[in-house]
Amino acid sequence: MTQQISVRQTACFCAISLLALKLITLPSLLATMSTSSAIVVALIMFVLDLFLLYIFLKVKEKYPNLSLYELIKKVFGSVVAKIIYVILFSFYILKLVMLNNEAIAYMRNVVDEDFKLIVYLMTFLPVVIAMVNSGLKITARTIEFGFVFIFIGLIFCLFLSEVTFTYGEIGPIFKENILNILNSCKDVGFWFSDFLFITIISDKIKYKKNMKKIVFSYVFITLIILIALYIIYFRLFNVTAFLHRSAIADITQYNRNIGNSGNIDIIAILVYMFIIFFQGAIYFTGAKIMFEKIVGYDNKIHAIIFITLLILALQLFVFYNLDLIINFVFKYLKYFGVVAWIIIPLYLICLLIFDREKGDELVKKKSKQN
Repeated sequence: MTQQISVRQTACFCAISLLALKLITLPSLLATMSTSSAIVVALIMFVLDLFLLYIFLKVKEKYPNLSLYELIKKVFGSVVAKIIYVILFSFYILKLVMLNNEAIAYMRNVVDEDFKLIVYLMTFLPVVIAMVNSGLKITARTIEFGFVFIFIGLIFCLFLSEVTFTYGEIGPIFKENILNILNSCKDVGFWFSDFLFITIISDKIKYKKNMKKIVFSYVFITLIILIALYIIYFRLFNVTAFLHRSAIADITQYNRNIGNSGNIDIIAILVYMFIIFFQGAIYFTGAKIMFEKIVGYDNKIHAIIFITLLILALQLFVFYNLDLIINFVFKYLKYFGVVAWIIIPLYLICLLIFDREKGDELVKKKSKQN
């Protein structure tokens, strides 16, 4: 129980997860798929994510001492639980690879167009591995401390941007067919559903009665900033938005409030790199926990070594640039990710509605079996 984290630290996890994979390529991908309704697609997915977060917190409230693995095992047994965790493990590894590729693309855009993959990995992996190896509690404290800087930095990025606009400058947002909008939502599902991490570490979170209020306050404030950045992005670039694949960089570089167009903004770089390190630690921690459940024993060092080698292999030999991983996601993971953001939430909703057994009773049964 010494590795339990506080509700406030959980809220910071959720706020960082809300930003993950949404500040670089996602806005341009939305513009590519649904030019006139990109902001609508984003808003639908944000609302869906908030609904899923509510479900996950309700599950935590009912089963305060159980993780997602125990909740799946409770009904379907350990074999199905391991299969689900293998799918989620693969999902998290690919999210890590996507995170790395987006970060590399960002650095090549704002720092050096010849920025090397190996240089990034030599910087990123040691920091993330050190955070994961230190344990969940220390990782949570680090993210809680760094979140203040990220929050202030994002506010600063807003002030660097062009913020005065009219409705007409954003464009018609309900021009496209609703089926096209929903299809776009399905295609970008991989870039969302990051709140699922809360269920994976649910047994390691201290429960408080006002947990939902604290978590949602952090998430709502972060979401307001994120939506503001998206509106500014689509306002600045409009019909050419799909060409700008590093959203946060382009927002702060190309606007009339900055003296020199294309100026490197060190604040935006630092904010984004903090997000990358923190979200990388969250993905890596989730993958480590799932790996330990899959193999059936807890060995932090073995898990870290395996995940590190797997990431290096995928990064260096399979998905060595951003377009490769994006094409793979669009071709396969829009169906693969259904497990993460449809099937598991539906299962948890069924538990909330139909399961009459409380979490404490399940813990007692589990302890008796052990």
